[in-house]
Amino acid sequence: MTTLTTTRNTGRSAGEWMPAASLVLHARDGSTHFLEPDDLRARLAQIREELRQEVASDDSVCLLPNGKAPFERFLLELLAALGLPNPVAVPDDDTSAAIAQLARLGLTAGALGQERQPRDEPARREVLPRHALLLRTGGTSGRIRYAVNTSMRRTLGRNRRLSLASALGLKDGKRASLAGSIRHAAHLSMLLDALNYDTQVHVFEKPDPAQVLHHIRRDSVQWIVTTPLHLRIMQRQLQDGKGTSDLRTVVHMSAACSTPVKRFWHSTLGAENVYEVFGASEGIGTTVARGDEWEERPGTVGRGFYTSVSVMDSSGRPAAPGELGDVYFKSGTSARPLHVGQRDVVTWTSDGHVSIGDQGRLDTDGYLYLEPRPQLRITVGGTTVLATDIEEALLDVPGIQDAAAAAVSNHVTGQRVVCFVVRDSHGSDAERNALIPALRRVLPPAAVPRRIIEVEAVPRSPSGKVNRTAISEMAQMYFAADVPRKGEEQ
Repeated sequence: MTTLTTTRNTGRSAGEWMPAASLVLHARDGSTHFLEPDDLRARLAQIREELRQEVASDDSVCLLPNGKAPFERFLLELLAALGLPNPVAVPDDDTSAAIAQLARLGLTAGALGQERQPRDEPARREVLPRHALLLRTGGTSGRIRYAVNTSMRRTLGRNRRLSLASALGLKDGKRASLAGSIRHAAHLSMLLDALNYDTQVHVFEKPDPAQVLHHIRRDSVQWIVTTPLHLRIMQRQLQDGKGTSDLRTVVHMSAACSTPVKRFWHSTLGAENVYEVFGASEGIGTTVARGDEWEERPGTVGRGFYTSVSVMDSSGRPAAPGELGDVYFKSGTSARPLHVGQRDVVTWTSDGHVSIGDQGRLDTDGYLYLEPRPQLRITVGGTTVLATDIEEALLDVPGIQDAAAAAVSNHVTGQRVVCFVVRDSHGSDAERNALIPALRRVLPPAAVPRRIIEVEAVPRSPSGKVNRTAISEMAQMYFAADVPRKGEEQ
């Protein structure tokens, strides 16, 4: 086991940064807390001093905010920690468990009011890069590990002309909202960027997709960062004819957005006001596609934002335009560890490009098109279908609030599709019986589910992605022995 430590921070302290924005914090109990800039700065300075006393001069200790603290305190501890030279980890609710997990990985971690766990010295040490932020990731695969992000904290106090938020239409005076969890890289990165603006930023402890449109209307939100799941739900809710109030700009990230949903929002707000952002928790690079760019090149996730994007074939040579290969990003960082704990395959080139396994294509203008990841593919009788296509078809059915598809083994076809759905309370038996026949009209035969099971909730990550590992385990639990019954379809 190795210990991860930091190099000593001898340059300008990130602790000198102070936010320009005001915060509106929406707690899970329904309460709302307002933090104006002067109050926010004073609170952050106080908590930074508490953290300094906690770790003394040891800037190798990984700081964690108290995940069980009230939301306002949790967020302030997180922002205060990010202004110190120490590495910072973002925990789930159970901070003690996170400290113990990091200790097993060879990293000393501590939180305010919690005793440090004793540990044995490892045989060798690795250096955790300066500005490191550890983010729990693996939301799609379910294989949780910590991504080592070294770029996000540089957002604090950055020249706004270089900021992603500026490229996405955020300006001083706009009312902004983050509809997803700040415990996830996508929304946390946008929060840190937005804090540099003289704006009001709404942040949610436990975002509820069903309440986003209500919040937009009530608080006159003009600029929002959201996910495709939120956009689909809001699309349905807009059937009440009340519109989107002052909303002018939508930024969606965290997962792929279906074409019908994307085009609905293009027509609602104007394609030039809808942005798709693709990136990774590891902070290796970002692409941006504005809606009008996407309309000219359907399916693209855009071009690199201060990021060089390349696609290489299996021999490591640049792929021709339109040719499938491994996607590489380069954004000014040198080769370094990208994960702590469960590690994925990471490939660095000699000139600083890095791939974490995504595949895709580039067109002649440098726009990137991603291939669906393997965990989304289901092969039935030699035909490959995508779980996301099946889910989109289910979500188009009235009364289906959420859905996820998975594969189970089948001795005849190799795999078959099973689905889990969340219904509203008004579903009738007739509607249930009509569901699979309805899907047969819009899906190819291989994609039609063998069975559809109603559940209370679909397991999703904080960013809104379906947890594919959890869904697969649910499918195996229901169909441990997939033996056809008399009269049942093969």
